[in-house]
Amino acid sequence: MSCEDVNRAWLEYTGYTLEQALGEGWVSCVHPEDLARWLDTSVRAFDRREPFELEYRLRRRDGEYRWIVDRAAPRFSGDGVFLGYAGGCVDIEEHKRTEHGLSRALERERRLRVTTEESSRARHELMLAVLRELLSPTQAIAAWAGHLGEQVIERNARRQGEIISNLLTLAGGPAPGPARAAEGPLLSGVRVLVVERDEGVIKPLEAAGADVRVASSVQEALQTVGAWQPDVVLSEKNDAFIRALRALPAERGGCLRAAVLTADARSALTAGYDAQLAKPVEPVALLATVARLAA
Repeated sequence: MSCEDVNRAWLEYTGYTLEQALGEGWVSCVHPEDLARWLDTSVRAFDRREPFELEYRLRRRDGEYRWIVDRAAPRFSGDGVFLGYAGGCVDIEEHKRTEHGLSRALERERRLRVTTEESSRARHELMLAVLRELLSPTQAIAAWAGHLGEQVIERNARRQGEIISNLLTLAGGPAPGPARAAEGPLLSGVRVLVVERDEGVIKPLEAAGADVRVASSVQEALQTVGAWQPDVVLSEKNDAFIRALRALPAERGGCLRAAVLTADARSALTAGYDAQLAKPVEPVALLATVARLAA
């Protein structure tokens, strides 16, 4: 658009002379990224002879581009002839900065809220998952403790199961059924290799439905692992055996879950083993450990 006149305030703001501003010279003060938008808005308004308002960046006399709001309205002669537009510009840079700062603060608050909600949801899902994982073995322990006549263990396990069930209900998880008496073999289909015969280990496992094999030596145990592919291995502390087992390729049993039987319940877990059982082995602890490792 061609400019026919500008006031002193505009000239002082931009540093232009009147001669530089007249015609289309004033357009060079508009930020290059805003010029197309300014032209589109003003041309549309010009064609309709309508007022317009537009925010864009204008170069100040010191070279800094600052946001302004430009408001213009059409002018007509007494007999209705369109004469052009008259308007004014207001510097809104500080308002823009405040607005931008507020937007950034709101965006940070939104992201923080989303992160907090996601974290809370993740913790909730984790808690539900842990409770579900705890419930089944707890009910199994209670059922098999009753089956084996371990009344104290059964009572405590059932109480723990009730607590877990209540927590699941409060957390919005599916309502679990109560612990029931054993309805079938606890370890049905689970293959357990016992290194060195121990009837205190073998009998509870067989009573629980596990498929048990016994190896009398390290060499026999390794051969059985490769040929039979057990789910769990139980052995007394044997560094040579566990090193040889872990040296096997994964497909031949190197990742097999193993528990060590030890007379010292306070000893640290031996490297290479996944669990530890104190001797003499409590049947319920044995079945719970094997069920956990097999899972």
